Amino acid sequence: MGLPHRIGAVLFALAMLCAGCTDYGGDLSGGAARSGGDGNTVTVSETAGMPSAFLGYGVRRGFFADEGIDLRVDASTGGATVVPALLSEDIDIAGSNVVSAMIAMGRRMPVQMVAAGTSAAQRSEQDFSTLMVPAHSQINRAEDLAGTRIGVNSLQNINDVVVYSALRDRGVNIETVEFVEMPLPDLPAAIERGDVDAGLLIEPFGTIGRNQGLREVLRPYTELRPGLQIGTYLMTSDRVADDPELVRAFQRGVQRTADAIRDDPDAFRAELPELSSLDAELAEQAPLPEWRGRTDRASIELIHRAMREFGLTEAELDYPEAVLR
Repeated sequence: MGLPHRIGAVLFALAMLCAGCTDYGGDLSGGAARSGGDGNTVTVSETAGMPSAFLGYGVRRGFFADEGIDLRVDASTGGATVVPALLSEDIDIAGSNVVSAMIAMGRRMPVQMVAAGTSAAQRSEQDFSTLMVPAHSQINRAEDLAGTRIGVNSLQNINDVVVYSALRDRGVNIETVEFVEMPLPDLPAAIERGDVDAGLLIEPFGTIGRNQGLREVLRPYTELRPGLQIGTYLMTSDRVADDPELVRAFQRGVQRTADAIRDDPDAFRAELPELSSLDAELAEQAPLPEWRGRTDRASIELIHRAMREFGLTEAELDYPEAVLR
């Protein structure tokens, strides 16, 4: 068992001990907070930033209400942290990344991907992720990341795959790199202070970092694959079986939201200041992710192969079982 896998196994076990704990960062649904105990509200926890803003936009536009869903969107740190909350029924749907999802499935957690979350852009300069360093840093290219501490929003997730892949391709020993977990909103300041040597940011935090003088050295998402699917929405297998109409309604709401942003990205940008606490000027600058609604099989299979290579999972991928059509 490789070092990343051993560390990941310990972290996942600790997360499972905290199965009753959640770390929501706030309600992004655009209305007053509602109780999840009335049997009508569907609670989804999604990564803070553009991922949670996406769902918040769909709620504001009424796409989920039209499908009969009173959707509450809570912002989280993402990654594996939402899986225990999903399994303990503290939330109904978990917005995570495909790596954390497949690690959970590989450990026989009864979860399934029901819809696609964020995807990278087709062109690197338009991507919503960036690995940044302080302006005065001696790190000028990805090869210089050997022996560094890299800040990430969550351990044992997509960060491992994309960063390890980029470093491996450049001949860097990945065993020398340490990931440091911290909330995305705290990362730009932590990078600037030198608490970490570099940090992997998604929007809008990449634009915030850029405006604070941070310098970019790598766009790891698009480097692995242009248009790489990063995010996914998870439900428990029992919930999928017991409430197929909820699954279909949520899928339709996600698809309508994705289609609306693709057709009119400026309308989404106009609401970003309220959805993400980003000021209007930065909202105009921030690169947007792509959203497609449906899962991209090529991305899932590529990422799974990399996970096996880096010791993040030993399980085979049963795609038809893992991904609900």
